[in-house]
Amino acid sequence: MESNGYLSIEKIKMPYKCIVGAYEHMRQAGQRGLEGVALFAGKEEGSVFTIDTTIVPKQKAMSLEDGLLYAVDGEELHRVNVWLYENKMSLMAQIHSHPSEAYHSQTDDAYPIVATVGGISIVVPDFASRSIDISTWAVYRLSTKGEWIELKEEEKNNLFEIIK
Repeated sequence: MESNGYLSIEKIKMPYKCIVGAYEHMRQAGQRGLEGVALFAGKEEGSVFTIDTTIVPKQKAMSLEDGLLYAVDGEELHRVNVWLYENKMSLMAQIHSHPSEAYHSQTDDAYPIVATVGGISIVVPDFASRSIDISTWAVYRLSTKGEWIELKEEEKNNLFEIIK
């Protein structure tokens, strides 16, 4: 990985089965009225990042007065990082669900799991209860200023290549 993180990545190849795995987890959490999070890991080759696996970290989901929240503790993050190192992979993206609208909340901005510049955060609406459709996703990319910038529809479509 270059010093500019993932900013040189122009294409993310994402197997459909990896998305299905994330959706299954988010739907199960949603059936309990909770958010769920999954991570996409793989390898970088030039300007292409190929997702190889979906990681569903051990997480605690909560329904609080102010809204819904998920948390992945430090021990689990360490376990994931050791696994990534041992398998020569890195995290490119995180995906999580919201109960209705897909957007990046202040909590999403402040506490991402993927914190590499150029990394991706995907938010799926309606607890991922609908069919898989990238046009319903809110997709954000981490800037060099540490801000999550929402991608336009055309940018999303150019960045992701869904592999059947």
